[in-house]
Amino acid sequence: MQDKCTKHFPKKFNDQTTVDTNGFPVYKRRNTGIHVEKKGVFFDNRYVVPYHRNLIVKFDAHINVEICNYSRSVKYLFEYVHKGSDRTTATMESIDTTQEMDEIKTYLDCRYISAIEACWRIFQFDIHYRKPAVERLPFHLPGEHTVIFEESKCLENVLTIRGIEKTNFTEWLEANKNYDDARELTYSDFPTCWVWNSKDKTWTRRKNGLAIGRIYFAHPSSGERFYMRMLLNFVKGSTSFESIRTVNGVTYPTFKAACYALGLLDDDKEWINCLTKAAIWATGNELRHLFVTILIYC
Repeated sequence: MQDKCTKHFPKKFNDQTTVDTNGFPVYKRRNTGIHVEKKGVFFDNRYVVPYHRNLIVKFDAHINVEICNYSRSVKYLFEYVHKGSDRTTATMESIDTTQEMDEIKTYLDCRYISAIEACWRIFQFDIHYRKPAVERLPFHLPGEHTVIFEESKCLENVLTIRGIEKTNFTEWLEANKNYDDARELTYSDFPTCWVWNSKDKTWTRRKNGLAIGRIYFAHPSSGERFYMRMLLNFVKGSTSFESIRTVNGVTYPTFKAACYALGLLDDDKEWINCLTKAAIWATGNELRHLFVTILIYC
């Protein structure tokens, strides 16, 4: 069996658990001299698949469990959570005919859902565990918020819809006008103490639970929108678009100018942070494009 297993078993004996250069754990496997024989093959600690004893006892089945301590591993797991149902190719043909079927032209690309998965989704059980909840926070320049409407509706009627001008962002500004404690939080920290009611389009004080905010990404080439996002990570208690670009009582003409006034653009720290964060999830090609974008637009 040596050098024939696709999972690289048997492993090597190790006196202690370590992490290799790629972030994968190399587990402790002591050479105890103990082995078992099955079908003429001797197995020892080198052949043991990583497991969790409590899970094996609870479910009465073998469950492969390994340490996940690398960002790429987490990204790989999320693909399984969000990839959707299994897919299959199928054809339909009559058993009463001997006519030859063109399988290439008649196959169907279908979604396959097993009975167990269908039952799980009918009862609306969670498909994964996530804590804390993440509140995505949109933001926009004055008059540039997103409006969703039916294609058949007249634009004049759309503009008269009640509350069409309200967004998470504009109502954050309104909350800062009306509540003293709201002005103590930045936009990204706001969901920790306040809850967004999408039906009434208003923020209400949080009574229980935990949530964190995440401001939507803005590309460096998006100009003022990018610098506005930068300011939103620092300013507190803003009550209008003008107050966001107000520093020490001076209202600057652009968000970029306000960033300079706050000292956010005096050095390359912002761009270093940008590349450092992108290095966690971006590919080499994406990082190079981002670097060139920073050189050209920033």
